[in-house]
Amino acid sequence: MVNYCLLVAFTFSEMKHKVLTIATCLTALTFSFPICVLAQNPPAETYQPGYWQPVNRFDPARPVQVKLVNQAQVPLEYDFTAIEVTNPQPLLPEETRTLKDFGNTAYIVIYPTVEIDPSAPFTLKYNVDVTPENIVMVTIEKAEPGFFGNRVLNLQKTGAIFLY
Repeated sequence: MVNYCLLVAFTFSEMKHKVLTIATCLTALTFSFPICVLAQNPPAETYQPGYWQPVNRFDPARPVQVKLVNQAQVPLEYDFTAIEVTNPQPLLPEETRTLKDFGNTAYIVIYPTVEIDPSAPFTLKYNVDVTPENIVMVTIEKAEPGFFGNRVLNLQKTGAIFLY
């Protein structure tokens, strides 16, 4: 009987060891498997629309030009904010001006020169396209009611174009 008890105890101990080994392996796999699955490259769905996103991009390795097209039907003025030697320049209705030789960064302000009725605000909207020749085409229009409006075109050294 003692031998039988020792045999049962030894078998139980061996079985307990196997169960413990299996449980340890399963636990290790359970913790490592989800990590491997989570480490996969997720789809690029991080874009969130808003003012913090560039409206377009140009190639900063090439010379860039800006072409302003006034379709707002009112006289405008534009100026570079970082260059103190220039004065505001006129941009009449239906007129187009090309700006060049300013590097690859700029803050360009564009604003109407006519008096604006405070009860009926006049805001501008910029539509920005970039041509294969690295020309930033800015079409300036009167904004629809309720649109906050654009006042500044910002070209950054990374090639990003922002509107403020």
